[in-house]
Amino acid sequence: MVLDRGCRIRRWNRAMEALTGYTESEIIGKSCNILDFRDSKTGRNLDVEKQCFISGEGGDPGPRELECTLLNRQGETVPVSKVTRVIRDSVGRSVGLLEVLVDLRPLRKLEQEILDLKKTDQGNGPGRLIGNSRPMQDVYQRIKLAGDSDVNVLIEGETGTGKELIAEAIHEASHRSGKPLVKVNCSALSENLLESELFGHVRGSFTGAVNDKAGRIESAEGGTLFLDEIGDVSPMIQLKLLRVLQEHEYERVGESVTRRADIRIIAATHRSLRQRVAEGKFREDFFYRIHVFSVSVPPLRERKVDIPLLCESFIRRMNKRTGKQIDCLLPEARKAIMDYCWPGNVRELENAVEHAFVTCPDHCIRLDDLPFEIRSAGGGSAECSAGKRAGKAYRMQAGPLTREKLLSTLQACDWNRTEAARRLGVDRTTVWRKLKLWDIDAPKGS
Repeated sequence: MVLDRGCRIRRWNRAMEALTGYTESEIIGKSCNILDFRDSKTGRNLDVEKQCFISGEGGDPGPRELECTLLNRQGETVPVSKVTRVIRDSVGRSVGLLEVLVDLRPLRKLEQEILDLKKTDQGNGPGRLIGNSRPMQDVYQRIKLAGDSDVNVLIEGETGTGKELIAEAIHEASHRSGKPLVKVNCSALSENLLESELFGHVRGSFTGAVNDKAGRIESAEGGTLFLDEIGDVSPMIQLKLLRVLQEHEYERVGESVTRRADIRIIAATHRSLRQRVAEGKFREDFFYRIHVFSVSVPPLRERKVDIPLLCESFIRRMNKRTGKQIDCLLPEARKAIMDYCWPGNVRELENAVEHAFVTCPDHCIRLDDLPFEIRSAGGGSAECSAGKRAGKAYRMQAGPLTREKLLSTLQACDWNRTEAARRLGVDRTTVWRKLKLWDIDAPKGS
């Protein structure tokens, strides 16, 4: 807008109409006092002098900028940046002001989003992982090591622990992050469909193959192929994947043309692959090819200190999705959540929060809003015991603890005794006792 020496409005553009709600015909000739500017900090009205600081004769002081708020015609308080410059005639006399208002709402919204993101990220690990517990810190260290390398990785852990998120974090931490991360759930497809999905096919190679189709390996070129539930893959698919791992070559179904594959493979399983090798259900050579580097994901019952952070994250996400404003857990609900052992791990916890959002009538989640198995007396106790037994069995299926097994596990864990004990399914004191019994000395600095 343009003001004369008497602070009357002489020019008014469409952007000002949209910002203030006043049309040009309504505002021209009126005093600028019709506009309600206020100090951003105190909320007090800005006086005319601050709005119309026409300087005296002489040199041009240059533009002056002031951040304030404007109460528009609709009663909305709009944060604005008000830049004012003196207009002078040919002999240097001040004849008016040019004022430019910049709507700061988009900037304030962005600042708030950044602040919310920082709050959301508090306690988070790489990627979308959440947790400050020692077991998760060990996982984060393994992710960093995997990201710095290009070897194949096997992620081991129970269902619902977040193995896919770990694969994402490894990919993002690697030099392949600018290329695709292609995911395949190996347990969801039959052998023939999985073969076509992975390697692609040519027209006429089987009934229904009406066109040539690129496979997931080709789609992941230069990037990462994530094979979830690799323990369910048939021996025939294992053999074909073994060629990709060893020779970096493959062929589409029904085609004799050999193609090159520049990919990294990250596999995940909730099964003990060593046990499946012993049972003859998994190729030993394929196992050692995908097990170059491993990441063992702890179940939620072994990192309960992370549950509050996870709940906060899920509540924020559900608030955004549903438009609700839930911001707390009542003590009884919080106790039930902490006492429950979560056999379904993080996925079950997320589902429980989603269930609570359906039933919660106000801003606090009550005990009654949680699923029955969590709020019931002793709910999950039997499952918890079974889960602990399953977890121990999962880690011990490869046989009894031997000197060689302890030594290889410690080396794989960078001599972290706590992590080694967790992987072996024994107490940390057992590790210390065996180290002394078998006269195993840790490297210097470990």
